[in-house]
Amino acid sequence: MDRTTRISLAGTASVIMLGLVAPICSPVVAQEAQALRVGQTLSGTLSGDSQHDYTLELGADQFVFGDANQIDVDVVVTILDPAGEQVAEFDSPARGPEVFQFTTEAEGTYVVRVTPFEEQSGSYEVTVRLAERVATDPAKRVDQLMMPFSGNETPGGVVGVVDGGRVVFEKAYGMASLEYGVRHATDTPTNIGSVTKQFTAMAILLLQEDGKLSLDDDVREHVPELPDFGVTITLKNMLNHVTGYRELYNFLPMSGRQGEDHIARVEAIEIIQRQPDLQDPPNTLFNYNNTGYVLLATIVERISGQTFPEFMSARVFRPLGMNDTRVKYAQGEIIPGASQGYAPGPEGGWVSTRDLAAAAGAGGIYTTFRDMTRWMANYRDKTVGGPAAIEALTTRNILESGDTTPYALGLGIGKMRGLDIYQHTGGDVAHRTYFAYFPSIDAGVFMSSNNASFPTGLGGQVARLFFDDRMEPVEAGDEAEAGEATADNLMPMARMEAIVGDWFIEVANLPSVFSIEDGQLVAVPEGQNKVILTATSDSTVEHTALQVTINFRFEDDGTVNNATFTQGQALPMRRVVEEDLTLEDLERFVGRYYSDELTTWLDIGVDIDEEGDEPKLSLDNIRVEPVSLTHRAGTVFSGPFPYVEVEFQRAGNGTVTGLVTGNGRVTGVLFERR
Repeated sequence: MDRTTRISLAGTASVIMLGLVAPICSPVVAQEAQALRVGQTLSGTLSGDSQHDYTLELGADQFVFGDANQIDVDVVVTILDPAGEQVAEFDSPARGPEVFQFTTEAEGTYVVRVTPFEEQSGSYEVTVRLAERVATDPAKRVDQLMMPFSGNETPGGVVGVVDGGRVVFEKAYGMASLEYGVRHATDTPTNIGSVTKQFTAMAILLLQEDGKLSLDDDVREHVPELPDFGVTITLKNMLNHVTGYRELYNFLPMSGRQGEDHIARVEAIEIIQRQPDLQDPPNTLFNYNNTGYVLLATIVERISGQTFPEFMSARVFRPLGMNDTRVKYAQGEIIPGASQGYAPGPEGGWVSTRDLAAAAGAGGIYTTFRDMTRWMANYRDKTVGGPAAIEALTTRNILESGDTTPYALGLGIGKMRGLDIYQHTGGDVAHRTYFAYFPSIDAGVFMSSNNASFPTGLGGQVARLFFDDRMEPVEAGDEAEAGEATADNLMPMARMEAIVGDWFIEVANLPSVFSIEDGQLVAVPEGQNKVILTATSDSTVEHTALQVTINFRFEDDGTVNNATFTQGQALPMRRVVEEDLTLEDLERFVGRYYSDELTTWLDIGVDIDEEGDEPKLSLDNIRVEPVSLTHRAGTVFSGPFPYVEVEFQRAGNGTVTGLVTGNGRVTGVLFERR
């Protein structure tokens, strides 16, 4: 079973393709722990209920790197410290190396624990390849962090750092092409995904400077074929991700069309034409949306009379000397010297991927680290766009409620330990990018990779390595725990106590446990370290350093069962409610459901496990494999992307009449029972 990295409160959210399945409670058969030395490979065979422990004698402040080669079993690797506390958990590919790395705090015996995913059986090999002191030199520490993406057998990437306007570090790792044995170089062009959005915003601002449009224009002035929803949706709403439109890369997968399928740019218009209502009124909810940026590129073309690549080259790239930067306009278009994207293969190794077909405007730019340093310098020099455009690009949006979002025009705006930061992450099908610029110290970080498993959250670690001496000190332990907010706790204790318990972040399929420690709300996401959250109102908490905000929706009686988790995008959160459904209960939902909006059928059935496990609803679409739905509460179920939340509708007599599904970026998609 393929799985991708789960969302993390300590990093950047990733789209989840398949969710976690609740483990079956059964006795664990643990073998006697074996001692493991650096450079040694030990073999093991797992059965469904087994657990293999390997001990490592390590000193304090050591960096450890290794892997469990999943020969014919999917494993989960857990690291325990000398006190028996979990340090980290690794659970990504189903075959091939399950890479793990961690740093030690105390001297003593550490445990590398190997268990099967979903009680599978099969063989594996575990190897600790390196154990050395954690590097104190930033450049050497980056080498340690990039070890999983180094060598001749793995897709790699580029790391570049600017400080005081000068390049102080740039290095390439791993392979740009596995097929042809081409190593990554620092000047290898790479797809930067959504980091493109700030460039698209600049194009719109240049046309405003030309007097050809205004950010306050109704989008229908420029794309009149869009439907009238009875309210004005402006170009600025599109730049700020507050339109209420369907998000095409989360919407179309409901019909079985996945990222690599050819999706024409005109479909961004057609999707909205079929949309019955806006998901939310304009400028009331930040909800990350690629559809708007594809439309913005269309508007640039209609007004300028040039293709989007031509306009960007003439007005942005060439004036800044970004001569190795271009927009990929069509799936399959050749970008000379560019890195090829790769994802982990279902049976180990790597598979090559295609880029998204309709991404121009929302993504699609190929560039290099050196060219991105020229873009960073434009925030300082204001060569392209001038002061007014740079001010607009970096001014956060204010919603109708008066709340300020963390997003400006194609750019996230915030702070990292006291330093102002402009940042964005990017991802195409397999390419991953991190971009950050710190205006007060004229410094920045750019990381790019052609490896779908690359965690863009590493970018923040690199920034702290190089700029720590100019950042505010962290007083309460690790930054990932302490955060930066210093305001008094604004949430009454009774409300915090009402929040305590088990929660589930949808889309991420991530269980989290909330508790109270020393008067503050603490979250422990499954498999991660605890995160201390600071209350910013009587219903919201946040972690400033991680740009996480959680808005709890309290009922009149003080109870709370629903919330919205925001970290780049808004995701629904629900309290976990234990409620068993019988086979008879589930059979009431069985049937065929049709969406006029998607022109797609869904079949709902019941899966009965031969081993006697609880029956589950299954969801089947003709273009995707059947998936299981997990009961959450009442008529609400959750499943893998894109059917993350499924809520069945009933008539007054209790008959099931339809279902409504969504996945965070897309909500309220109706399938009627036929």
